[in-house]
Amino acid sequence: MKLSENTLEVLKNFASINQSILFTEGKELNTVSVQKNVLASATVPETFKSANGEDFAIYDLNEFLSVVSLFDDPEIEFGEQSATITSANGSNCCNYWFADKEIIVYPTSKIEMPSSEVKFRLTAETLDKLQRATGTLAVPDLVIRRGKSDPSKVIAEVLDKRNDTSNTFSVEVGDYIGGDSDTEFKFFFLTERMKMLPGDYDVEISSKKISKLTTTDGKLTYWIALEQDSTYE
Repeated sequence: MKLSENTLEVLKNFASINQSILFTEGKELNTVSVQKNVLASATVPETFKSANGEDFAIYDLNEFLSVVSLFDDPEIEFGEQSATITSANGSNCCNYWFADKEIIVYPTSKIEMPSSEVKFRLTAETLDKLQRATGTLAVPDLVIRRGKSDPSKVIAEVLDKRNDTSNTFSVEVGDYIGGDSDTEFKFFFLTERMKMLPGDYDVEISSKKISKLTTTDGKLTYWIALEQDSTYE
């Protein structure tokens, strides 16, 4: 098996959510943070399968990917207990052992997304601005709220919610088309959980304190927990 650049990018991204991963047979990759507040799922071109058809775990995904990067045009064969990585000309080889899946954290069920009160399209450009603003201002929080001057708009703002004089950066992300016209909401996220790959996302947010972000091609989805002080009233 050869891993496409897209799949390598997905795996690198998933390693930022959880250092370990469980591979199951098929084209779907899944991960969940150790705290179980971020879950991600991706559909990739390759079909993963071990020699015996069993699930297999990699304990340190970043290390595994670093090993793969040592090879030119690597070929990977997933055996029963380990992966064999070889270079195109066969001159280099690595045997990389699987981990016991009992020692890692991995998704054990699918999330049933509850009904969403707020929905909008988050463009790649807006996502990039928010991520860059978060780093520049060094703020820990993201809030999705109604516009102050125009309540028909949905605003995304990065800030430090515990600091009344926090520097902020806000951007309009869509129109508020759900719920009662008098409804106010503030959906808080920790910016450290917003580890999405670049792209356009359809965003759904539920007052049950869960959000779902899906790329417009439907191949990548993140479920991210809201902070407990989020409100919808």
